[in-house]
Amino acid sequence: MRARGRRMPRPALLASAGVLALLLAGCTGGGGQVAASSPPPTPGQASAPASPMPSPSVTATAPIAATPLWASYHGDQARTGAAPGPSPASVRQLWKADLGAQVFGQPVVIGSRVIAGTESDEVVALDRTSGKKLWQYTLGTPLRDVQAKAGCGNIDPLGITSSLAIDPQRGEVFAVGEVVDDRGVVHHHLVGLAVATGDVMLSEDVDPPLRTGEKSVHLLQRAGLALGNGRVYIGYGGNIGDCGYYHGWLVGASETAKGDLVSFKVAPDGEGGAIWLSGGAPAIGADGSVYVTTGNANPFPPGRDRLQYTESVVKLTPDLKVARAFKDPDAGGDEDLATGNPMLLPGGIVFAVGKTDVGYALRASDLSRVAEVRGVCGSDPDGGPAFDAATARLFIPCRGGGIQVISTGSWTLGPRFAGANSAPIVVGSSLWATSYPEGGLVELDTRSGQRRQSIATGPVPNFATPSFAGGALILGTRAGVVAFG
Repeated sequence: MRARGRRMPRPALLASAGVLALLLAGCTGGGGQVAASSPPPTPGQASAPASPMPSPSVTATAPIAATPLWASYHGDQARTGAAPGPSPASVRQLWKADLGAQVFGQPVVIGSRVIAGTESDEVVALDRTSGKKLWQYTLGTPLRDVQAKAGCGNIDPLGITSSLAIDPQRGEVFAVGEVVDDRGVVHHHLVGLAVATGDVMLSEDVDPPLRTGEKSVHLLQRAGLALGNGRVYIGYGGNIGDCGYYHGWLVGASETAKGDLVSFKVAPDGEGGAIWLSGGAPAIGADGSVYVTTGNANPFPPGRDRLQYTESVVKLTPDLKVARAFKDPDAGGDEDLATGNPMLLPGGIVFAVGKTDVGYALRASDLSRVAEVRGVCGSDPDGGPAFDAATARLFIPCRGGGIQVISTGSWTLGPRFAGANSAPIVVGSSLWATSYPEGGLVELDTRSGQRRQSIATGPVPNFATPSFAGGALILGTRAGVVAFG
């Protein structure tokens, strides 16, 4: 039988939420296996490592401060990937947690907890200063032998692939994993877990409303989770190779009410239109609007892609009705505007760039074009850009190598910094990024691009990007999580 999240009894849930609310009110600011020293987890339940690690009863009463905080992909709702400095100097490895599985999503941080999801469908909380395991939760059974069962794909096993998201006010972390039930049917399952203990606060399937002929095994939940308007927003695309009949989707699930789902379907007049964002996340505006970029039709159309909402930036209402849309006029074939997530910039601007190598600055109000920058990267821009307000510069990762600079003051193409190819973050005057798949974390000066330092990390998943909190850089790897500082 497929492991399902254990719902907390209502009184216990209220008590847990009340304790966390009191704790947070006093704060400021914003194929995986259990380690040999840990008992095997019961499916669908949180488990704590064996002594001498704290038990759930101990961690439930320990203060969980709201800061430091890196709550979701690239740290904020605008997806700027920016954190105040100073950047750590003379960086060395602080700790390394072997989780026995790949961590594709960007680790999230709240107070003393680093929380990550693995491809073996485990959510794991680690101590931010030591890397010791505090609790873990088994979401379900991941899909294995993926190519044979789905027809394509390059992640195996396939469990939790997206970045998690934290609601600091509720003291709750959300994760979505691909799970297989006792009939061999694939579902996508959402859990909300108490950050202090790993106890279940929400548990439900969040597959889109597929019509006859569509199967959830052909959907990949790669985009990072986004929180806004009391909802968890969940993006879906296809597996690499675009096998099977699928559409891109965005599903919104209530943080508190099970079964309250809303959805947006890309390409209602055809197929495809993946929302995958190279692991990036939808952006959430101050008014609650939700912004996504979408991919190509499936199969690829000849010439320009004309299907509805494919190859587009789409602005959605909180309940996922289309408010505005902008279609990339250059996109056709597999040119995929969804290779990077949209970013919200000062002055009411949305920025997006895809495989046509054209960056678009659009008005957030109506998605009308403000400017375009051609020749971005010279190879596919892949992953979430970062923005440095101090220099008014965008930094875009290039699959073929380098971080492309765009000046937002003049909307002109700048230099391409060497040394990395994955989604960067900005910490003070430093740009931090890694190279996939071989790994290696580098620090570059945001003005000159000069390399300040580089650190070995071991192999990392595609589009890996570090988090920054409490003076530490935290990175998901092919084996778990590693921290530097």
